[in-house]
Amino acid sequence: MEARKAWLPVLLLVALAIVLARCSDSGSGGGSGGSGGGGNKQGGTLTILAASSLTDAFGELGSTFEKQNPGTTVKASFGASSDLLAQIQQGAPADVFASAAEEEMNTAEKAGLVSGQPEVFVKNREVIMVPKDNPANINSLKDMAKPNIKLVLAAKDVPAADYAVEILDKANKVYGPDFKNEVLSNVVSREADVRASVNRVVVGDADATFGYASDYTPDIRDKVKVIQIPPNLNIIATYPIAALKDAKDPVLAQEWVDLVTSSEGQRVLKKWNFEPAAQ
Repeated sequence: MEARKAWLPVLLLVALAIVLARCSDSGSGGGSGGSGGGGNKQGGTLTILAASSLTDAFGELGSTFEKQNPGTTVKASFGASSDLLAQIQQGAPADVFASAAEEEMNTAEKAGLVSGQPEVFVKNREVIMVPKDNPANINSLKDMAKPNIKLVLAAKDVPAADYAVEILDKANKVYGPDFKNEVLSNVVSREADVRASVNRVVVGDADATFGYASDYTPDIRDKVKVIQIPPNLNIIATYPIAALKDAKDPVLAQEWVDLVTSSEGQRVLKKWNFEPAAQ
């Protein structure tokens, strides 16, 4: 009897340890289940592939989205729309695609890579950018045909570069049939995307480039000068957006699209020199 009494405290401690261990397992299992059931609220990453001209606007909207979805991180990768499309075609993990041209989005849609119907959410126009001191004395589109100008463009198939060629095609009818070739003969380099070509002007490596109105951001306004392109020769760039079919969280991806197309999203885009889609 005395031996049994001596073992009683030990048995009670063992029983208590088992109960506590079971409670701990139950708690951790419940926490994991809760996180899985409400992943949007507990955390996660929303991956967006967007045209480089959207860098500033989407950066601002990303902060707004993270506040609206606590624990969610917006990871945006910016580049040429053609390069982003290639990444999606090769299976790069992403949730949303925002292009600077409908051609790339149409290709993605035909390949079954997007979810639902893409939506044009904003518009843009091209401008000419030159260094603030304007060493080549460029004051109009017509001046781009002057000899020995150091002109940089985005790479071929990048929407910004394609739009520039469209502008030059139109200008041929106004400035003469050789105008386009004279301008393109001044190209000294092709850059990965439009932001890269603008940066060449910012640092003084080039006399001019074609960029978007939205690329004239506050951080470069003391370094570059904008030359407007005549409205009858300019283009209107249309930007479509869509959630991707393989999005990790389709609901979260659609929430981003909804934010971009909302009045708040449109206000931010207008702030960065974009034009409303309906305009």
